[in-house]
Amino acid sequence: MDAGDSALVWASPGVSLVSKRVLASPVSGPLSVAAPQPSPESAGVGGAANGAGGAANGALSRTPEVQMAEPLAASPPWIGDEMRYRRIMTPPVCVEPERMVTPDVAQTYMHNENLDPRLVPNFEMDFDSLEHAYEFYRHYAELAGFNIKRNRKRDKKESEGQEFCCSGEGKHKSKVAVVDRQRDHTSKRGGCKAMVLARTTGVDGRACYTHIVLEHNHKLVPTPSMTRRMRSHKKQDPAVVKLVDTMHAGHVAHVNVMRVLRRFAGGSENLHLTERDIQNRRAAQVREERVDDIPKLQAFFRECKLNNPQFFYEFQVDDKNVVKNVFWSHASQQGDYADYSGVVTFDTTYKTNQYSMPLAMFVGFNSQLQNVVFGQALLRDEKADTFEWLFKQFRACMGGRDPIVIFTDQDPSIEKAVREVFRSTYHRYCRWHVTNKYRLELNQLNAQHPGLSDTLTSVINHPLSPAEFVGAWEAMLDKYSVHESRVLAKLFDERKMWIASYFKEIFCGTMTSTQRSESVNNVVKRGYCDNSTTIHEFAKSFLECLEHTRENETRETYNSQGPSVPYTQYRYDKQLACVYTRAVYHEFKERFLSSTAFFVRPHPNKANYFLVSHTRPPTEFPWLQHEFWVKAIVKRDVPEESVFECECMRMEHTGMFCPHLVCVLTNLQVEHIPSKYIPKRYTREAKVATAFDRHDRMFSGPSGETKASRMLELLPDWCALQQSSVMSSEAVSKCKELLRQALDVVKEIPHDVGPSAPTAAAQNPVQEEQRVSASAPPVSNTKGGRRGSVAREGGDAVPAPHFNRPQTTEHTRRCSTCHRSGHNAATCGREPPPKRPRGRPVGSGRGRGRGGRKGGGGRGYVEEDDIDEEDYEMELDDECGSESEY
Repeated sequence: MDAGDSALVWASPGVSLVSKRVLASPVSGPLSVAAPQPSPESAGVGGAANGAGGAANGALSRTPEVQMAEPLAASPPWIGDEMRYRRIMTPPVCVEPERMVTPDVAQTYMHNENLDPRLVPNFEMDFDSLEHAYEFYRHYAELAGFNIKRNRKRDKKESEGQEFCCSGEGKHKSKVAVVDRQRDHTSKRGGCKAMVLARTTGVDGRACYTHIVLEHNHKLVPTPSMTRRMRSHKKQDPAVVKLVDTMHAGHVAHVNVMRVLRRFAGGSENLHLTERDIQNRRAAQVREERVDDIPKLQAFFRECKLNNPQFFYEFQVDDKNVVKNVFWSHASQQGDYADYSGVVTFDTTYKTNQYSMPLAMFVGFNSQLQNVVFGQALLRDEKADTFEWLFKQFRACMGGRDPIVIFTDQDPSIEKAVREVFRSTYHRYCRWHVTNKYRLELNQLNAQHPGLSDTLTSVINHPLSPAEFVGAWEAMLDKYSVHESRVLAKLFDERKMWIASYFKEIFCGTMTSTQRSESVNNVVKRGYCDNSTTIHEFAKSFLECLEHTRENETRETYNSQGPSVPYTQYRYDKQLACVYTRAVYHEFKERFLSSTAFFVRPHPNKANYFLVSHTRPPTEFPWLQHEFWVKAIVKRDVPEESVFECECMRMEHTGMFCPHLVCVLTNLQVEHIPSKYIPKRYTREAKVATAFDRHDRMFSGPSGETKASRMLELLPDWCALQQSSVMSSEAVSKCKELLRQALDVVKEIPHDVGPSAPTAAAQNPVQEEQRVSASAPPVSNTKGGRRGSVAREGGDAVPAPHFNRPQTTEHTRRCSTCHRSGHNAATCGREPPPKRPRGRPVGSGRGRGRGGRKGGGGRGYVEEDDIDEEDYEMELDDECGSESEY
């Protein structure tokens, strides 16, 4: 043995503890030898080391005995490096040698020997039909742990026969070369001979097994986690499938769907549907939704019209009779317009459907200061004639009643249409759109002139008169020396259309911009649709959005039933607390708090005039007006004839008292506010009586019973029936039989509630609807997106559509010959590629699947288990569609 090999000696336990490398067990194998007896000198050194190690490590003083390793016969030169190989650790467990032998092809496998013999097929069994024979063999296969299929029929003149065999039967011959394979997915068909042949006997149609082979040439997997993935053992529970469809319709994420199903089934092992099955079902639903989009939209509108005849919708078609624009409004929306039609904002947003059609909405606010939508439309373009058609339909839907004021952006097409249709309506620009149009230029000015932003905001928002506004604007230009700014010049030239100082006498409520429209757009796009939603699904989702907002309004109305707690003990304050809604009274309390910063002085020469001044002198903006004249004529004997006016005119503009008037009311100890100063839309009695039913869905019977009340009436009996039936299998079978009989009887009874009510259909017949082509509209080109498309009327370049919808023309996204992009099918010289195996994406689904993008919906995949490659080409066109569709 070389001197270098002598280093292959175990260190003492003390050294092992210091280096934290202790051999837990003796090394087995050829390296394990008996440890030599130490010499007295080494024993003394080792004992000292042990003592030191034990004292240093406390509880670790009791160390295992370490063996000495015998060096190898031919050790590598580096094996003696004590720093690198201080120990020989236990090697990982390796496979047994007998496992490395090629499996015997003649070896067979059977079901578990503990399986009940009554569940194993034999020749003495007989069944009512071939279907019962198949079901028995399927149940046996599930317990044994293999998949089955119907192989071929073996009919004779006197009887019918059917083979049921293992899915591994036969051999597969691939039609795709190895280099062209796109997925490493081989066939499970390995020539398994396991099968049964069932054949009918006699004239009664009973069946029995005439040939049985139970041996398999592959292993069986009788575990629920494996068998539930086999196609023949998957069970479609109608209740579970309906629950899944309901969650998919509610845009529930896939991970949450699986969590609900696991809890519903008591664990994933009890769930007969895999995650891939859920994804495939969602993908199939998406494909089905995208078929016949326009006919489905018309069917939904007919249903809404049947639910409530007040529902209004109208289509505009192009020269090819394809839908160009569509407008609709529900009965509840028309009722809201009858209550709150004074102020309307109109705006368009994008990417709410797969055709990129802008969503145009007419939005207002209710007595709770919440957003309400009066009507909505999907438009193909944003030209003047399109907006003119839309405004005419909106006006006809609302009975020819024009709004007082309408806020829009600075679109010349909208401005032209408003002048043509709403002749008695004041048209003003949205303040946010005006300033946002020059956002970059204003940011540069603010960076060059610190303080300009705050000054500009004060000039815009402060209640100045037109002359005072001009003076304040000139003072701002002088202070920051920005007379040459083109942006500020353009803003000043358009001041009459967006500065409140020029239309303070017009009632605008709490709206000075289209911010409420933007808020509704955000709710719709975040919770109810995306850029892949079809039109009919978007219409249904929008109705759900309306129901959501209606629920919020109902909750706030219910909370406002009782009188609000008065902010003070003043008589007029108690009156407003009882009259105003809770939200409006909260705004009044903010005005009351602001009024405490003013003091009142009567006019020395004019009676009933008061000068309201701010307690702090103007320092930061000396041009700001901090004094306002208020006229207050209080008639205590006839309170309704009292007069209150303020120079700021905020009460005329918003309909609520300004801080200056509140300060005077407090100073004069006013006891009663005349009704002419309290708009009805701010009170608890804001709703007016309409000649039509406001409910979008009529679910009440002739006696006043609702659908919900009837369900609650039946619920106790259902629960008692279920609890009594589940205690025995015989009771469950009897209960199911009686329920099927009861269902057949109930179906024959005509409905008196909901869309199927014959009385409603007879009293309100549906008018003949407009003829519309079933073709889907093309992708819209609108403003506000990316560059690179044709120009629209009166505007800049129109963005390219963000969603490339497949077209049925020669110049498609993919060549119809080779299914590749980038060239024309007429000049294509390539060979068609092999069709992909199953398992590729087949549709767009909700949530985030493999290959999908977050938020926009993942893709569903066809189940890849148990499918033979020779069936790919046959099943691809039936279930997934041709390759050019993707």
